[in-house]
Order: sequence, then C-alpha cells, then structure tokens
Amino acid sequence: MVMRLIFFSQFCFLLLICCISCEDFYRLLGISREADNRAIRRAFKKLVLVKHPDKNPNDNNAHKEFMKLYRAYEVLMDEEMRKIYDQHGEKGLNDNFKENHQYQPWQFYKDNFGIYDEDREIITLSRSDFERTVSETNEIWFINFYSTFCSHCHQLAPTWRKFAQEMEDVLRIGAVNCAEDPMLCHSEGVTGYPSLVIYPHRHFFHGQRQLNQIVTFAMKYVTGIVLQLMDSDTDLFKLKESRKDARGWLLDFCERRSTDCLSELNRKKLAANLHGLVNVAKIDCDESVKLCTLFNRRNGVVYFRPDDGREPDDAREINSLDFKEIAAAVLTYVPDIPYIDKLLEGIVEAQIRDHSFLVRFSSGEVDSNTELKKLSTKMITGEIKVYFADCSKARVICENLKLNKLPKWVLFKKQGSYEIYHGKMETVHDIALFAMESHSSPLVTLTPETYKSAIDSGDEWLIDYYAPWCPPCLRLLNELRRLHNYVKNIKIGTIDCDQHGDICRKTNTNAYPNIVWHSGGRSFARAGYLDVITIAEFIEDTRNPIVIDLSPSDFDRLISDGRQSTIWLVDFYTPWCGPCNQLAPEYKKLARNMRMKEIVHFGMVNCDHHRQLCMNLGVQSYPTIRLYSSASYTVDYPSNWWRDHRSMEVWLRNYLPSKVISMGNDFFVKVLEDDEPWLVDFFVTWCSHCIEFAPVFERVAEVC
Repeated sequence: MVMRLIFFSQFCFLLLICCISCEDFYRLLGISREADNRAIRRAFKKLVLVKHPDKNPNDNNAHKEFMKLYRAYEVLMDEEMRKIYDQHGEKGLNDNFKENHQYQPWQFYKDNFGIYDEDREIITLSRSDFERTVSETNEIWFINFYSTFCSHCHQLAPTWRKFAQEMEDVLRIGAVNCAEDPMLCHSEGVTGYPSLVIYPHRHFFHGQRQLNQIVTFAMKYVTGIVLQLMDSDTDLFKLKESRKDARGWLLDFCERRSTDCLSELNRKKLAANLHGLVNVAKIDCDESVKLCTLFNRRNGVVYFRPDDGREPDDAREINSLDFKEIAAAVLTYVPDIPYIDKLLEGIVEAQIRDHSFLVRFSSGEVDSNTELKKLSTKMITGEIKVYFADCSKARVICENLKLNKLPKWVLFKKQGSYEIYHGKMETVHDIALFAMESHSSPLVTLTPETYKSAIDSGDEWLIDYYAPWCPPCLRLLNELRRLHNYVKNIKIGTIDCDQHGDICRKTNTNAYPNIVWHSGGRSFARAGYLDVITIAEFIEDTRNPIVIDLSPSDFDRLISDGRQSTIWLVDFYTPWCGPCNQLAPEYKKLARNMRMKEIVHFGMVNCDHHRQLCMNLGVQSYPTIRLYSSASYTVDYPSNWWRDHRSMEVWLRNYLPSKVISMGNDFFVKVLEDDEPWLVDFFVTWCSHCIEFAPVFERVAEVC
C-alpha cells in the first residue's frame, strides 16, 4: 500500500511537470514561448482574419475553432494568466480564468485591432514594460494612451504614426491600449482617450491633435542643446590635443538668406539624437565672419572627429539637410567602441574594479550596428565603461565564462562579480537598461565554486535556477535585478541549468524558472515567473512566516484543544498538487492582509507528511481550506469560489466580528438624523467590484 501511494505521488508529480511544459496555446497561435504582446496580437490577428466565424459561415466547427484561438489569446495577453499557464498549463487556469465568450465581428479585427503593431517606431507597452522602461528610468517618452473602441483614437492613429516616423531616435514613442490594461491607465491618471503624455514629467498634451502641434509640444522636453558659436569661440578649434573636448563637433554653417541651412527643429533633433556623442552647433556667417573665414566656409554641414586637428581640411562634409541622414552619417564617423584584448584578463580576474565594464564578446566579426556607439552615452557617467572583446583571441576566458553562443554581453561589476545578459538585443536601449540595472543590483552569476561557497556560508541567499532559452526565466531576471529596491541586505545569485545541470538536478529543479531562498541550512522554493512585489512577499513569508506549518501535535494543541476565542483557517495540501501550489501564495497573502486581526490564525498541513491526520479529519481532496471556529464548528471554503486572496477574504469575513453596521431603512434615522459623521458604502450583491471593495471597507472601519 505504501509503495502504491508513493507511485501515485510520483505519477501526479510527473503529470504536473508535463503540464508545466505544455505549449498548446503557443503552438495554436504559431508563436514562440518568448513572444511579447505585440507578437501575440499580430499572430492572433493573422489567424482571426482567416478563421473568424464571419468568414466561414458554412463551417459548423468555425465557432469552436475560433474560441480556441480566442482563449489562447486572452490567456497569453494577461500577465497573471500567462504566468499561471507557463507554470501549470491549461489545468491551472480552471479556478482563475474568467473566460469571455464575447468577441468582435471580423471587420473589427481587420480595421481596429492592434493598430500600432506594424509600426516598429512605436513601442506597445504592457504593464511590466511600462514600470521597468518608463516609470523607473529618466528617458524621455511620449506615450499615446488609447482604447481599441475609441473612434477618436483611430482618427489620431495616422498622425501618431507620422509623428513616430519623424521623431524616431529623438525621444522614445509608446502606446498603451487601455482596453487591455485599464488599471495601468487609471494609475497614470488617464481618464479619457486618446491621452498623450510626456514622461518622466507626466505632462498631458492639451492642444489640437495635429502633427505640427504635437511635434512642437514634444520638442519642449527633448534633451539636447544646440550651441551658437561666435567669433569669440575661435580658440575652441586651436586647442592643443590634451585640452580638446572628447566629443566631435557637428557644425552647421549658415547665412541668413541661404536655403542650405538646417532648420532649428532639425538642429535640436540632431542634438537630442547624438546627445553625449557630439556637440551640435550653428555658426551664423553673417555675424561670425572670423570663425567662418577660419574654416573657409559660408554654408554646409560638416563633422569633426575629436581626434582631428579641426582645421578646414579635416572636415567631413555631409551633403544632406535631412536629420536622419545626417545622424546616420555622423555615427559612421564617431570613433568605434574600443577592443579590450590586453586588459581583459585583468578585468575578468579582478576582485574589485575601478569601474563596471560592459563587454561585448564576439567571435571576431565587426558589428555593423553603428547605434551601439551610443551605449556609452546612456550609462551612468564615469561608472560603466563599454568595450568589445574577441573570443578568437581570448578563447580561455570565453570558455571559462561559458559563452557558447556569441555575441554575448557581460557586465563585470565594480564589486568584483559579473552577470551575463541573455535578453533581447534589438536596441541600444535594451542593452543599456540591462547594464544600468545590473550595475546597481547585487545579483551575480554563480559558478560551481561560488555556488558552494554561498550555500555553505549559512547566509541568506536567493538563488534563481534558470535556463537561458526560457522566456519566463528572462522576465524573472529583469525582476530580480530590481529586487534590492524592495528587500534590503539581500544576496542574489543565478545558476544556469544548461551549464550546471548537476547542481539543478540535486535541487530537484524540474521546471524553470525556480527560485530558492537558502538560509541557515533551510531552503524554500517557488517555481515559475514572479514579479518583484511577489518575490519580496515570498522572502518576507520565509523570514517572518505568518502561516504556521502544523504537525499533528500542533493541530491538537492549537486547534482541537485551543482557546475558544480564536478562529483558525487551515490549508490542507500536498506538494505534488498543482492547484495547491497555486493557492499557497494567495493563501499567504490573505494571512498578511489579515494580520491585524488577532482573533484569526492561519495554518497549513502537509498531507503527504501527515496523511493519518488528514484522513482522520475527513480531508478527501486537495487543496481543502477549512475554518475552525471558536463555536467548535467547521466549514470548508466553497469549491466553486475563486481561490484568490480577495475572494477568500470576503468569505472569511462572514465569520468574523465586524465594526461595519448593516443598514436598511433605518439609514434615514441612524445616519441622516445623527450629528456624527458616517462613512457609508452603498452596494448591491451582484456587483463584483462591490464584493472586492468590501474587505477594504472593513479594514477602514477597523482603524477609524
């Protein structure tokens, strides 16, 4: 009998692992597991235009097939649902997914759906994208908050596309679909659509939605200074080598009546685009005759490298007045990122470094992406140096770092550790954001030696066991880099299970990502992608547990023979049960929310370890949430209710004393005729928002 039980437990665990690795929704839409929201929408739209029931009126299966696509789309577009699906598969959605059977006609998907998904200049932002790339950076963003169902938003779309094409590389341009993420829009103070907002200033555009007016508004916030050089500045171009500016010069020579001059707008665009790389200046040859004579010029745009003598013969002529063409030409002239072959070994082996070093390892090929030259300008001034390294000349170093797939960026941190970047390298912004986050984060890449040292130290370590090909793993790494802002005095490490499979096998890591909190010889694990807030809550739960792990003796002492004035809520679970693992963080969040209620205590019973206790208590399915009341009766949480912390709190508060007074017609006497102020919640029982608000109102009553 014991052997059968063990086999059954292992069998269920294998089913869970199979469920975790399920890729049906991704295959259904024809996308990879690393697809972002834009890729998901584009794939869904492509399929919808062919498979929509409106286009297949004679196909009896059209509706059924379309609903499969629609379900896959809804799950993968919802961050929380996608997280559950990636971790537990479709089975995990049963208790959480509020399926929507309403969909739009074919014409809607053709004309109104994903209106900016084909525009590479416009970045469609999800909630996590917004927090990480907009809220937590100082970059200039101009964001269009719109709704799929807003006619004015669709009228603005062609203008917004033209704006994005004109202003690309001057500032970052984004779009947020408030129909898909209303809470994000609400949190940003957006109450109408479309709303155009400049960040980080959070200033709203209130003018007419015409291209020129939108451009004029945006340019007020653009970073970049255009210098006006006068004859008194002649000495700038006669300095000795040691005193020269490290940046080159882009000079626009102009006469007032000439038509061969850059516009003021294009000069400022160039100053913003090339900020930190090049000085942009205008020379008015009607006023600065001496300076124009020095260069023997009256018009034209020229560039001087910082290592040039800045004599007329050193000028690089740029025969264009188009801002983008000029910027592209200048980037070809700007000095390349230097190679670091001779200093590389010292940087890699150093325990402490003077700076952090961002190094791009390649197999010797020259990167033709001139945009990479902007990397140094996007780093913390003086804190991060950018270099290239050639693995064909540093083979041993690259092998020791396990850099099997090239090119690869590595940040060697000032404190002596390093982190390898596995994320997307589509833009300079992606790489720069990684470098700046990693520079300030305690997260380090662990080797077998440093891993053993961390585990043996007895210190508190949060270790992420991941695979670099796993999209949820890469999203989790982004969250871990920000964790030190939420949890102080923390050590964070990563183990690449592709490179160090033996370590991951010893920790029973069967699904990625898997984070484990190691402390004093004990360990606590959580599988799947988590956002930074949830990770912080997980750590707090392990450091200061609110939920008690109950043994049979604990159960008898605290509950069966406990005080009559207390209420216990107990979660009966098994570690191999997928729904149990989903419930656990929500259950602990409920306990945290209720910690001010001294009358309520929370416990958990592992029915694998304490099978006889669970059998004696009549626990027949997992998870089972049971309330033990001071009145010596028990009640189970309804199996048809959602297992989220809000729903459980609404249910639990039905059994707790309340300071909120229920009223009917006596409202007119008790409240309206009373001299004391009252705070009244008007609700109806069928209102889901009212139900969600009820626990909040209870907590307000407790502190008033």
